[in-house]
Amino acid sequence: MNKIKLTLLTVLLATSVGTFADNNKSQVADSLVTLRHYNFFDNTFIGLYVGDFAPLSENVRPREFFRFDSQHIGGGLTLGKYFSPALGVRIGGYYSGMTGVANKSIVDKNKAMGYDGRGYYNFKHIDAFVDVMPNLTNIFLPYKESRRFNVIGIFGLGYTHRFDMDLSEFNKMKDSEGWEKTIDTKNRNLFAVRAGLGLSYMISKTLDIDLDVMVNATDDKYDGIRYDDKYDGFMSAMLGVKYHFPDHYGDHRFRYRTLTNNLDDLNKQINQARIDLDNARNKRDIIENQQRILEMTVSFPIDKYYISDIQERNVAAVAKYINAHPELNVVICGFADVETAYPAYNMRLSKRRATSVFRMLVDKYGVDPNRLRIDYKGDTVQPYDRKNEWNRVVVFVLETPSNKR
Repeated sequence: MNKIKLTLLTVLLATSVGTFADNNKSQVADSLVTLRHYNFFDNTFIGLYVGDFAPLSENVRPREFFRFDSQHIGGGLTLGKYFSPALGVRIGGYYSGMTGVANKSIVDKNKAMGYDGRGYYNFKHIDAFVDVMPNLTNIFLPYKESRRFNVIGIFGLGYTHRFDMDLSEFNKMKDSEGWEKTIDTKNRNLFAVRAGLGLSYMISKTLDIDLDVMVNATDDKYDGIRYDDKYDGFMSAMLGVKYHFPDHYGDHRFRYRTLTNNLDDLNKQINQARIDLDNARNKRDIIENQQRILEMTVSFPIDKYYISDIQERNVAAVAKYINAHPELNVVICGFADVETAYPAYNMRLSKRRATSVFRMLVDKYGVDPNRLRIDYKGDTVQPYDRKNEWNRVVVFVLETPSNKR
């Protein structure tokens, strides 16, 4: 059946591009251009839609499909979220009327008897659905906050409730007696598969105009007639307005943060700033009972815990120092800056940073793991006052047997 093949082809196309869903900007060594950290309820939206519904079931021939009286106006509401500029999901519901058509042989027989009707009957349906929405524009092109036009693939699963079957027009046929019994007039709940394409145009920072064209495939019971085809369906073309809720930064769209400092230079500034720590009398100790902080540190981009090639040089230098001083043990202490994300997230991030350094020291540079200990402070302690971004760091604290905890 052509419409089913079209549906499956659309679903396969959408699935094939889904693997590219995370379109975060590419990171080069020590690049500080990165997507902001967002909370779960950021980048959410609501959409209100109205449009046309048309049947894709048996007996609906092209000339029937394009007739005005086989079209129905419907409306719907959606709620959704974008996890990245390239991937979103939504839930929603639509309501519309729909048209079914009697078997052609019935209609032709009645026309031969002088009846001019086409064997139409009407019913209504409510659809609830969950859609996955890969943004094809942002998958294949770099994301731009100012981009006006986006093409969005849509595929999902739905639930269709068919009800209020009206056979009054159908029963006007001269030879209708008995035929109406072949139409299932009971309310039915049916599973549906959806696929289509959306066009979205940004008209302001908060609003988009959307056009969604969808094909919905469902069970053969959808139009009340069981026929040779295993599936029925319908097509919808919906025009809508989508509102983007503000995120916890107060913005309505994804934004990237650019930090211009090179991490190698940043690390040098951190080491030079240690004198500020020594002179800050009211500064809390980074680690209780510390004896000495190693001059070398490892810095990280915002919201990251990977070790860049430049920063790996510092890890190698620390490994060399540890192996040259067997009388010392080392505490690897991770931090996160207080101005990014929230405390619980930053605590996990600082632990990941310290763990990344620990693993590199042990796995790549052969340091005895029994001489290392991981500690992490999140954003509860900010070792550097001068610049907030300096606190995205791992610091090495030397331990001797007398101060080891």
